[in-house]
Amino acid sequence: MSTGQQSESPRNLAYYCKHFANIQVYRGNAPNQPIMLLSVIDIIAQGRIKFNQIHISDELIENFKKYWKILGSGSFKSSDFALPFFHLKNTKNKKHKFWYLKFSSQYDGGRPQTIPKLREDVEYAYVDDELFEFIIDENSRKELIDALVAAWFTSSKKKLDIL
Repeated sequence: MSTGQQSESPRNLAYYCKHFANIQVYRGNAPNQPIMLLSVIDIIAQGRIKFNQIHISDELIENFKKYWKILGSGSFKSSDFALPFFHLKNTKNKKHKFWYLKFSSQYDGGRPQTIPKLREDVEYAYVDDELFEFIIDENSRKELIDALVAAWFTSSKKKLDIL
């Protein structure tokens, strides 16, 4: 079963690389959303997510913490994971969305700022079908990771190479 959004016209790899490089990040904050994307891509690459449903699993949280330790700023807080997982769905231009949330029946609005509240409010996230296929493909996945690293983590590239 497909859960991703189908865009009106197919989105190619260059489209996603461009949008990964232009994710909205608040100035002065760590690039939480790019760290979230790296964490999700890594879990998919390991074959631990086989369908286009990104659950808020302990494994994903631990993977995020691994990247946070290298790329984040300060000590890890629950909101460092919860907010980017939730806010990746936001974009100024609705045509450029690629991350979506399947809300639970308990969700009553607002933005969950802790992992327990996020788990209560969101069943899972999913991405465009095209993007999920690109992440599964080893060559395309490398290009997506390279786009994220070049845009957000050039000074930490050597640290990322050891992962």
